[in-house]
Amino acid sequence: MLKAKCLWVLLAGASAAAQSHPVPQRLAAAARGAGNDAVFQVSTLDALSSGLYEASFTIGQMKKHGDFGVGTYEGLDGEMIVLDGHAYQMRANGILSEAADDMRTPFAVVTTFKPDVQFSVGRASYAQLTDLIDSMLPSKNLFYALRVHGPFTAITTRSVGKQFLPYTPLAQALTMQTVFAYNNIAGTAVGFRSPAFVSGINQAGYHFHFVSDDRKSGGHALSFTTEEVTVEVQVLRRHSIWLPEDEPFLKATLPPQ
Repeated sequence: MLKAKCLWVLLAGASAAAQSHPVPQRLAAAARGAGNDAVFQVSTLDALSSGLYEASFTIGQMKKHGDFGVGTYEGLDGEMIVLDGHAYQMRANGILSEAADDMRTPFAVVTTFKPDVQFSVGRASYAQLTDLIDSMLPSKNLFYALRVHGPFTAITTRSVGKQFLPYTPLAQALTMQTVFAYNNIAGTAVGFRSPAFVSGINQAGYHFHFVSDDRKSGGHALSFTTEEVTVEVQVLRRHSIWLPEDEPFLKATLPPQ
């Protein structure tokens, strides 16, 4: 792992400067040799979007496939943040707790996090940070796991309350989401960047969840502004999916019409 201590100043021309730095060169090398690094997911985003919130895959089973990731819980009961082998649940009531291994998930994306590069970035918005990372990537047709740790000047997250049968589609459930606004908080944004061709299977582009260092706050990251943070990136060239065998999934029309 390259531990380059480089403070990127996000100004015009920064993306061009990134290409001459060892970080994108190291990522390109990792992309050629990342054959054993895999992203694993439970079900598909289209299934979740259709309202298939029932679950049979346990958190304990999920942890066998990775120690880092994002997802949700049965019944869409809060946001999942997996960090350092611990699965956290951020509920809509604002309470964050660690999930038990016998809890279940209808959708999750995890990997065993082994970053290929590490670098520092100065004050940046969500868009500025992801644009800078994009400028460093060897290809937009691969998967990447991303960890952003440090102080956040501001971060807005969301969570959704537990849903009950009959389930409504995700878009309708999100109209009842709870939004949390945090200021001057230290924590970790856990995320993935997925290629456009898996849209509907996974979330194309960037997808971040957040957990604070004190393990009291978190959720699905909607926006943020960082102070100087440490960014770690892992290249992932393998992708596997566990598909449910329950009747609602087997009979669902996917993608939803």
